[in-house]
Amino acid sequence: MTKSQKWVGFLILSMTGGIIFQVAYIRFVFLGPTAEALELSAQDYANIISVFGVVAMVMYFFGGWFADKFSPKALIVTALLGTGVADLYLGTVPGYWGVLAAHILMAVMGMGLYWSALVKAIGMLGDSSEQGRLFGFLEGVRGVTSTIVGFVGTAVVAASVAEAAGVLWLIRIYGVLCFVYAALVWLCVKGDERRLADLGSSTVTLRQLWRAARNKYTWLIGGTVMLMYCFYTTLGYFSPLLEHQYGMAAGLIGVIGVVRTYVFQFVAGPVGGVVVDKVTRSTPRFLRWMFAGCATVAVLFLVLPRASAYKWVALALMFALCLLVFASRGVYWAQVGEVEVPENERGGVIGLASGLAYLPDAFLPTVCAWWIGDPAAKPAVPEHGGGYTTLFLFLLAMALLGLALTTLTDRTRSRELAAREAHMRKATYTERANSPWTSPSSTATSSPSTA
Repeated sequence: MTKSQKWVGFLILSMTGGIIFQVAYIRFVFLGPTAEALELSAQDYANIISVFGVVAMVMYFFGGWFADKFSPKALIVTALLGTGVADLYLGTVPGYWGVLAAHILMAVMGMGLYWSALVKAIGMLGDSSEQGRLFGFLEGVRGVTSTIVGFVGTAVVAASVAEAAGVLWLIRIYGVLCFVYAALVWLCVKGDERRLADLGSSTVTLRQLWRAARNKYTWLIGGTVMLMYCFYTTLGYFSPLLEHQYGMAAGLIGVIGVVRTYVFQFVAGPVGGVVVDKVTRSTPRFLRWMFAGCATVAVLFLVLPRASAYKWVALALMFALCLLVFASRGVYWAQVGEVEVPENERGGVIGLASGLAYLPDAFLPTVCAWWIGDPAAKPAVPEHGGGYTTLFLFLLAMALLGLALTTLTDRTRSRELAAREAHMRKATYTERANSPWTSPSSTATSSPSTA
């Protein structure tokens, strides 16, 4: 494989990450119009999204097995083709059960076949000295691709007579793009079988999961990510808030959705990494700051009057929340290495922690849709259970729990490091005391004051 072949393959593979999940997560940009386009109520669409979340969470555990058994390139091509079929099928407006089946297929393709295969395919493009650079640029290219595609999609929807019709055309375009990129991967991506063999197994075994369940950091890290993921999952529901309660122009909502979902993805993530490395020197400490910021934003939304005069303040608060959430997403898995989880346990810890972390996808869309109702429906569906007030109280509670959990993680790690240092000092003192070359006076002098 030549250098040019490697980087062409890398670019194509990275761009697929900005294409394959577009329809599955289109709600983050076009929530209401997508439900209308698919002729579903907001609640029915939310229920389907929750089923997608459950299947995706289960498929995460099977992804490593597929990546070990089959060619990563073949899996990626199959996943793109399957997702393209699901997208084009959705474009026919197949009714509730058809939309549900398409979302289940997208979850199987995306999380079961695609993601672990992509990680392996990217990994085999370089040696050990290039892995950090490859995966860093992977996120960057994904973010740029998603942003470009998102803005083009917004233009397509804006140019349509009705938003719902524009969303349907956009779903079909994404389906065609999946076929195009499947062909590009098949024709242009070259593999290095020797590098692939060196990457080892991706399968998470039951033994690994059992060992992970006994590791306290599995629950601390998984819980922390889950609490921050609650904020990420609810970001799509800020669109109807801005439009219907703060009077934001409908034409701006799509653009705001793209900025919120994609621009912050590749801007805030690197910023979070730099702050952790240069300022806090600790991921849990940094995440504690992020949760404190999220709590502040939630409180401000609770007290901010919902009137058009405050729409720009509401927009600024939402963007501040996006900065906090995406900065956290860029670093929260760094905790696994920071707390020194053994290499042979990391697969199990990440697997089990991920199952906990992404749990909000399985229930929060349904709950949020019930809380906020659907003011665009005819007749309008009212808020339930306190509406957005309950949503922001929930987010405030999640932020406070996040503060507690990150503090506990930080203190647990500090105690471990202090105990290790004390043990090393004691071992050094004992070694010196037992050395035939050390005089009693020098031992007494070198002994720790706390001994």
